[in-house]
Amino acid sequence: MIVFVDLDGTLTHTADVKYKEFKDGVRDFNPTQIPLFHGSVDFISTLKNQGHRVIILSDSHPKYVRPIVEYYFNVEYLYLADKPNTAKTLSFIQSDVNLDNLYKTNKEDFMIIGDSVLDIQLGRKLKILTSYIQLYTEGDFSETDGIGDYRSIIKYGPTFITKSYQELLNIISNRQGNLLSIEAASIGRITCKSVKFWDYRDMEHQRIVAFRCLARQENGSCDKFSKADLYYQIDNPQRKNEDLAIMAKGVENYLQGLQQINSYKWDYFTYVSDKSSTTPPNKLKEIFDLISTSIPKVKLFEWDENMTSSLRNEKDYQARQSFIRSHLHIKNFDVSLERKNIIVLDDQLTTGATAFEIRKKLEEQNVGNILIVTLFYMSLLVLDDIICPRCGKPLVIKTNRRKGSKFYSCQPPQFGGDGCGYIENID
Repeated sequence: MIVFVDLDGTLTHTADVKYKEFKDGVRDFNPTQIPLFHGSVDFISTLKNQGHRVIILSDSHPKYVRPIVEYYFNVEYLYLADKPNTAKTLSFIQSDVNLDNLYKTNKEDFMIIGDSVLDIQLGRKLKILTSYIQLYTEGDFSETDGIGDYRSIIKYGPTFITKSYQELLNIISNRQGNLLSIEAASIGRITCKSVKFWDYRDMEHQRIVAFRCLARQENGSCDKFSKADLYYQIDNPQRKNEDLAIMAKGVENYLQGLQQINSYKWDYFTYVSDKSSTTPPNKLKEIFDLISTSIPKVKLFEWDENMTSSLRNEKDYQARQSFIRSHLHIKNFDVSLERKNIIVLDDQLTTGATAFEIRKKLEEQNVGNILIVTLFYMSLLVLDDIICPRCGKPLVIKTNRRKGSKFYSCQPPQFGGDGCGYIENID
């Protein structure tokens, strides 16, 4: 495997501003002055011993990168004047015939590892696997630039999320076995992996509240395992049963893994019910009904009868929150929900308004632990550096909602852009 590894924040513990002059190449230093994360040298050494080709990528000055890499790691390295620098990285790949052939035929054999949004953006532009590693903890750094900002980074949709070199080694040796559970189910693999978006321990009421997502709905360029094509089948009136089965299986695998690692019992599994105006009818209920689990399944939520408006018409977080608070209710239930541990399934996490309002409604019932699971979350847009041949504006990758196929679009004003409407299919 070809493993691109970021330097600062991934191998070296150098976010503090006192290292900036070294990184910028304006002050000489000795490599022994540069602190490393514990295990970084062994990590690179293990990758090399396992036969992987390791290339360190950095946008720091060559006078800084060269001595550190040569002194500690003894691998190839590439200077990027800035990140994400797709052109320079591609030029490096294309300069090596074997590397170029592998990139053209099997991008799954490439991965970029880093600690910042820029690393994930670069990997997504290259359409290779990305792994975000979070080694910094709060208080470890003073030069942020997105470093250590977990929630901002995961919104860009890394393929994998890790907190240790050992986890990374496991991922590299078993990539498909570490995909998010729905992404794994789409290729016939079983995992119980999810993205942790939010955790809260309410000590006063002795409850834990958590939000988890099981697949990425990519926005723009990304690796091949992201699932915008599958996401759009939720709203497709001609959706295929096999697509629903994949989503249900991913949830099923996640729940099974959850029950194996949690010490407490889940009392109910429910879902955010479909509105009467939903198209296709019962779009989430059909998936919910396909999920096989030992957790008792119930319907707890219902929308106001005959409501025709849509949450999608609410443009910001506050408007969505108000809409849900007014129109979604916990139905009359024969059994008390007090101190019951409840899992709620929804289709997508966007602003988080639905999840937070559901949490509030359940807390009003004095329930126990709350876990809100969404099938997908939308990653932030990453452009593909492809320019429209007609007007010169950037093209955006879009997905045909009915067919699931992807195409480049120079989005015209009627679809929220300022382009000319040029379209080019993606093979």
